[in-house]
Amino acid sequence: MKVFISIDLEGITGVCLEAQTTMGTPEYTEAIGWMRADLDAAIAGCLEAGATEIVVCDAHDRGANLRIDGLPAQVRLASGSPTRASMLHGLDETCSAAIFIGYHAMAGTRHGVLDHTYTYDVFRVRIDEYLEVGEIGINAGLTGRFGVPVVFVSGDQVTADEACELLPGVRTAIVKHGTSRTAARLLPPEVTAPLIRNGVAEALTATDRPAPLDFTDLPLRITFRTTRACDSAERCPGTERVDGCTLQIVGGDYLHTFVALQACLELAQAARE
Repeated sequence: MKVFISIDLEGITGVCLEAQTTMGTPEYTEAIGWMRADLDAAIAGCLEAGATEIVVCDAHDRGANLRIDGLPAQVRLASGSPTRASMLHGLDETCSAAIFIGYHAMAGTRHGVLDHTYTYDVFRVRIDEYLEVGEIGINAGLTGRFGVPVVFVSGDQVTADEACELLPGVRTAIVKHGTSRTAARLLPPEVTAPLIRNGVAEALTATDRPAPLDFTDLPLRITFRTTRACDSAERCPGTERVDGCTLQIVGGDYLHTFVALQACLELAQAARE
């Protein structure tokens, strides 16, 4: 069994401040230690469930947060950026299941620790106008494109709620409870590590796995926080301007939709810089 793990930093055990997710700060140095601990717990759960190969995507920022030393021989670390698949670097149709570790809630979620949707330029993302999604949904759509179900998600309470609403049957581990965007009641690693390890093992051996998402032929709408960001992103081929702050990516193969979304985000970020 080949398992794919995408690991972010905002939803990791112990993390609730911007400084903890910013390279170069003392807080970040401490936070990536907790990131490795959450990853080690997830890998242990994969091995317990019988995984023979584990692909880990370092999915935070530039993908340069995790060290390769000390990882089990079954692990392959997908690191660095930019890549076509972004937070899902290394994913393909040979994977049996996907696991999201350290994820966070979509932009605008009350009590969501460090909530956002890919970048701070984004106000909301919707599939087919009505289904609002964050990074969980956007990324689960791409795993679904390859026929791979997302079976486990770890993060705060509202992240777990978001995952369960979108992916019925998904297992979750709640590692903290958000009070505000940058405040939370944190559970210690001694508590969260078993939650992640046991949850991953259960998710991979369960007979009632969530079905892979299928966003084929569905348009994707991005609403930016500013018209300037939307003006810049509109240069991406395959997009249509809906209003001052909203673009629509025409539906088709969701892999192409996903890649177009990443291009729009890069263009919007360049306009801000």
